[in-house]
Amino acid sequence: MVVLVLAALVCLTAAATVWLIRTRATAENDPDATFWYAFAGLCVAAPLILIPALTSSFTSLALFAVALATTVATHKLVVRRQITAAATDRRRQLSLALSTANHEHDALMTRWGRYELDPAAAIDFPAMSDVRVPETSALAKAARAAASLRHGPGCLTRMSLTGDVPADDGVAEYQRAVAMLAEALETAEKAAQGCLARQ
Repeated sequence: MVVLVLAALVCLTAAATVWLIRTRATAENDPDATFWYAFAGLCVAAPLILIPALTSSFTSLALFAVALATTVATHKLVVRRQITAAATDRRRQLSLALSTANHEHDALMTRWGRYELDPAAAIDFPAMSDVRVPETSALAKAARAAASLRHGPGCLTRMSLTGDVPADDGVAEYQRAVAMLAEALETAEKAAQGCLARQ
């Protein structure tokens, strides 16, 4: 019975020490924290393992094996948990970036669509519908490029994983395409207003 209690205490000490070293020491941003957590864990575990050696060396070896196995298992568990948390955070960042780019893309297409759907705007700014105008042609190309990336590799449903951390998978490229679309729309609007002023 005493051996089981000692084994439980050794497990608890080893697991707590590894958990503190892997999570708290990095969170505290203190270079000495790792040493002190390891030292404190060793100060608690060493007597639990060495004192039973006075009666049975086999018991001490078994307790040492339990401590070692618990340390390795806890380390793997904590590392896996940290990797999963990093992947979840990265996925959340990519989702937010993609959502923002999608909203901006929709707003830009609505803004451009006003020149097609509003008869007054279509009459006042005919250059916005005429792809023979270089600025409007560039706008159409930018809109096509952004639309192809929106439904292509940047979709969240197709977000790939490299290891356990999600890759960018085209989100940054889609953001650049949306920024180029905004710039092309601004240029086309200025050109259309310039055509109106000349008339």
